[in-house]
Amino acid sequence: MLFTTNIEQNYKTLLSNLSSGKSTISETLIDLTETHLMEMLLPSFRYTGKELLVGEGDGILPGDVTGQLVLNRELGEKLLDEARRRNTKIDLIYSTPYGDLEDFRLIQSIRGFFTNQKGRTTFCPVQASCEGIPSIVGVNCTYIEEQDQMTYKYFFKDGSYIEIEQPIRKVYFSIYGNTIEILEGQFLSMSGRHGRIYKGELLVEEPLIAKVYKLLTQCYLEAIEMVGPLKAHTCIVETNTFQQNKQWLIDSIQSEEFQLFQELVHHAQDVTDLEVFATAHTTKGMVQTLLYASHISIDDDNRVVIKVREDKYALGLLRDERMWNDPEAIDLMRLIFLGPDVVGKHFNKFKNQYVEIFSNLLYQTFKVGVGKIAVIRLLCMPFKMIFTEKFDVKRFSQKFDLDEKAVRNRVNVLTNETETYHGCRGVRVTVQREDICELWCEGLLKAAKRANDEGIKTQIQILLSMVTFPQEVEMFIEVFERKIREMIGTKCDWIRGISVMIETSGAFHLIEDILDLKGKNYLLNGALFGGNDFTAACLNMNRTDSANSIIPSYVQLGIMNRSPFQTINTQIVGKAIVTSLRRIRNLRRINNRDYLIGLGGEIAGDWESVQWLTRHAAPLGLNYVSTPPERILFSLFASAQASLVEF
Repeated sequence: MLFTTNIEQNYKTLLSNLSSGKSTISETLIDLTETHLMEMLLPSFRYTGKELLVGEGDGILPGDVTGQLVLNRELGEKLLDEARRRNTKIDLIYSTPYGDLEDFRLIQSIRGFFTNQKGRTTFCPVQASCEGIPSIVGVNCTYIEEQDQMTYKYFFKDGSYIEIEQPIRKVYFSIYGNTIEILEGQFLSMSGRHGRIYKGELLVEEPLIAKVYKLLTQCYLEAIEMVGPLKAHTCIVETNTFQQNKQWLIDSIQSEEFQLFQELVHHAQDVTDLEVFATAHTTKGMVQTLLYASHISIDDDNRVVIKVREDKYALGLLRDERMWNDPEAIDLMRLIFLGPDVVGKHFNKFKNQYVEIFSNLLYQTFKVGVGKIAVIRLLCMPFKMIFTEKFDVKRFSQKFDLDEKAVRNRVNVLTNETETYHGCRGVRVTVQREDICELWCEGLLKAAKRANDEGIKTQIQILLSMVTFPQEVEMFIEVFERKIREMIGTKCDWIRGISVMIETSGAFHLIEDILDLKGKNYLLNGALFGGNDFTAACLNMNRTDSANSIIPSYVQLGIMNRSPFQTINTQIVGKAIVTSLRRIRNLRRINNRDYLIGLGGEIAGDWESVQWLTRHAAPLGLNYVSTPPERILFSLFASAQASLVEF
């Protein structure tokens, strides 16, 4: 174990000391702070002292961005579609007090997101942070929409613009006793790092390391389109993005700064006691993850050489509901949940379409490689997020020639829940609808088989969510093994086993009973702690409501240091995790199974939480945390540092 006194230094000084031999690589790793990483990996504003601060809140995902304010989802989608038609891009900052499944498509393409809702784990903030979008919650603002129309200009990256006549929508920010009005379409600059929003466009500076990874990610995606996923790494220099940035990329990849940073990443991967996997659901997300686990260099012919360290990365959590962002695909999902009694004679046709779309979406994530493992979670979207308050039953019924009354009645049954996230989702759906369970298994098996048949090693681990009773798991295993026999016929060596999420009180109390289950060919051999829902279960707090009604007062009174949905509550939640791990370790001694144990959610990307987990949970069998690609390096350095330092 190493000991150090962490004296704050500029990250360039740390790298210089490493280069000159004044510090060892372990000493440098120990002295790196989260602030250093932000300086290396995140864009930041160049402040002049003349900025007009209009709003403040709680920053979730760091990063400084500018864009035009959009307050309406349909408008945002229209602008993105127009940008694609013009073969350019547009920078948008989206804000809404609420959100649902239909926001996915817009959120994936915006620059920043903010809301007046205080809950860090409410729907849109979670989706935005998972997409790597700088986000701020708890902004002191109100939303206004008027009937009067105005014409607004929206500017594209190529210098062109579009004029749109639309209702007047605006945000009123309240700050330091002042009220500031910002109209939709005006430029804002927001700092996810500091939780601040400024009026107008601020100059953004992008660090060298961040820009290298961003450009290489784009090159890799273009190369996939050119030559396919297996050969993409060999054709980086042939892509348009590389050619447009050729000399800068060659110089930057060869720079001492980038090469030393890679050495630090590789050392962190080698010494950490707690691995860091990706929470991802797109090709781009897995490319980013792959690049972080690669040694990148320039050869004598000025070609980019990418040597992937296959055993140093993995897909730790794929949440399949995050992949459904196309409006037509979302409607297809709705048809499946409505069921054959409502949909009628065309239900089988829609089932086949669902499997085809689902399997292709999964394959898009698998196709660049998933590393050591791919943990795929059973669908976990609450019905209220699929059939939202704005869901137009009449339009939907007419579109698919369905009985409107039957659709309305079924929707009312599905959405008649007051507790959104502890309601009917995950295995609670599949035990009641075996046909949905079959469709999910079929789509997953089809995608994994396709990837493996194409030479893309894809070992999968099934993850069941909302498990409370052992019987729920037994019912899934029966369906899963039956679908394997029907589709493949034999036991698959690319299926590692089945995991359950530990996120309910039942799963915690019956952990031995659940994890000792097995089918004819497959075992329960894994678990993943759901950072948000397990915290909610342990503390008996609604993760949305408590952000307003409980947490602020408890932090002020000193009962909690921070929000338990931001940083792990070690007093109760941490203790429950440690207790669970000890029980799993005892079970392992009895049944001799190799359990893969992870933790997901927002706390998996929190520096302080990861360090605590490395010291207290990893020695008891916690194998990994899973976090979005944008937080992987933060969690990795936090875990490696905790592995090296003795406190």
